[in-house]
Amino acid sequence: MLEIISTTALFLIILSFLVLLHEWGHFIAARIFGIAVEEFGLGFPPRAAIIKKGKRTTYTLNWLPFGGFVKLKGEQGESASDSDSFVAKPIWQRIIVLGAGVFMNIAFTVLVFTIGFSIGMPQSIDGLSASADIRDKHIQVIGVLSDTPAALGGLQAGDIIEKIDGVEFPSIASVQEFVGTKSGIELPIDIKRGGQKRTLRIAPSIRGENTKATFGIELIAIGTVSYPLPIAFYEAGRTTIALVQTIFQTLGSAIRTLQFDGFVGPVGIAKHTAKAAELGFSYLLNLMALISLSLGIFNVLPIPALDGGRILFALIEGVRRRSMRPEIENAIHLIGFVILLGLLVLVTARDIGNLIR
Repeated sequence: MLEIISTTALFLIILSFLVLLHEWGHFIAARIFGIAVEEFGLGFPPRAAIIKKGKRTTYTLNWLPFGGFVKLKGEQGESASDSDSFVAKPIWQRIIVLGAGVFMNIAFTVLVFTIGFSIGMPQSIDGLSASADIRDKHIQVIGVLSDTPAALGGLQAGDIIEKIDGVEFPSIASVQEFVGTKSGIELPIDIKRGGQKRTLRIAPSIRGENTKATFGIELIAIGTVSYPLPIAFYEAGRTTIALVQTIFQTLGSAIRTLQFDGFVGPVGIAKHTAKAAELGFSYLLNLMALISLSLGIFNVLPIPALDGGRILFALIEGVRRRSMRPEIENAIHLIGFVILLGLLVLVTARDIGNLIR
């Protein structure tokens, strides 16, 4: 029970920090362009207390502990005649303000990866540059196929394989070569899981068209990789770009096939947070960067109620040279918000079902 509480608290802290970082981007950009920020809230309404009532901004504490928000003057189309109103500003300034939260999430991702690659971050050791310093090399399970000896024997993704039948292996190929000749023979597998060592006994088998025995697992050769700071920054940028491409490819595939099994909600993220915390600080750092990037990309999608949807409306206004009636635009954003909330409920229900199973 204590573990569940601590994991939930850690998840809420991480998610709230990343959402607040996103909102801080909006806040700073609005201040730069002279847009009045009426409220900066920690958490979501209903309001619990006023932390500070400044000359220009009221800072509040709210009951729902999921991030925060900024309330800009004129963001609903009101106060159009006031010079410090959001709606009174040029379109390019509004777009920058709307996109500033996404920029903060991406910038934070690069920063976290830069720190991670400087101090050492778990990474595949295949094809690394000569400047990489690699330590703590090991072979790790990244996937377990269903209805296989590994699944039935208790191997899990994240397990580090230390020995099989008392033998240490320098590469994935050497593991496959050794196991391939042991069909039906129960082998002791020494693993490390969450810092604890244990031994499983699993007999590999020949499946389908394979000619060699397998456990039914996917492996990766991982090491703690670090770089000099300038190269760490370059690798951080390269990794972030690669992740952006992967996320958009995954999203595009999901939309084309209408299969969203790869996406998780708060419950799923909390589960991954618990796993990352169990594996160590560097894994948690990696997960924070990925959540931050995912949050930024999700918000930039051209969907009503999201930053991307509001940017789309600003661009349409620029093309039409006149704005949409505020009540119509607000109604569209409200419908988008309700749909997104419904999708969140469905994904969360699926995550809870997977957790129970």
